[in-house]
Amino acid sequence: MSTPAVTAAIADRLTMADPADVPWAESRETPDVQALVAAARTGSCDAFGDLVRLNQRVVFRTALAALGSREDAEDAAQEAFVVAWQKLPGFRGDATFRTWLLTIVWRKALDRRRTRRLWWLRTESGGRQSGLDPLEHVAGALPDPEDTAITRDLARRLAGHIAGLSQKLRDTLLLAASGEHSYSEISVMLGIPLGTVKWRVTEARRILTAKVRAGTGTNI
Repeated sequence: MSTPAVTAAIADRLTMADPADVPWAESRETPDVQALVAAARTGSCDAFGDLVRLNQRVVFRTALAALGSREDAEDAAQEAFVVAWQKLPGFRGDATFRTWLLTIVWRKALDRRRTRRLWWLRTESGGRQSGLDPLEHVAGALPDPEDTAITRDLARRLAGHIAGLSQKLRDTLLLAASGEHSYSEISVMLGIPLGTVKWRVTEARRILTAKVRAGTGTNI
């Protein structure tokens, strides 16, 4: 596989949306969402239920980026919605409801991940969590039939290389690669400057590209 082909394949597997192209990168909620938030803050379960339905997908995929396991991600998402309902009266609107909610789910997912890590250490398993797949939630269709084997092999190697990234680079990369978050949202969720988000994504992709090229014998 040539160097341009490797780079293109990685780009296909790890599609990064430009923040300007992400609809939810706006700084304000739509009037409909604002109305739902206002009603939910007064105790409307129906309004909060609508907010849950609107954000269910992104909340789950956010948790999945941290945990890898679908089962753990579903549990973290449920916990996040419970916490959001409990804390909603204190929501001041400094950030959008969506960003506020995603910050909650990210923290709940990290809590669950720390608990999982401690459990593995205490049992001295040394193994990876069942079902962990760093690429499970990264969008990307298989190519034409003749390229399928190459793409599958690339996906397997990418998954291994992603798992080998530092936690900070891996978290930022997977959040960006999910296609669900703007860089601004990721900045708020992780509590880091926007420039740091962009640097981490760029650095993670540079490392992955170099490793995949090295594995295919291409020149960097």
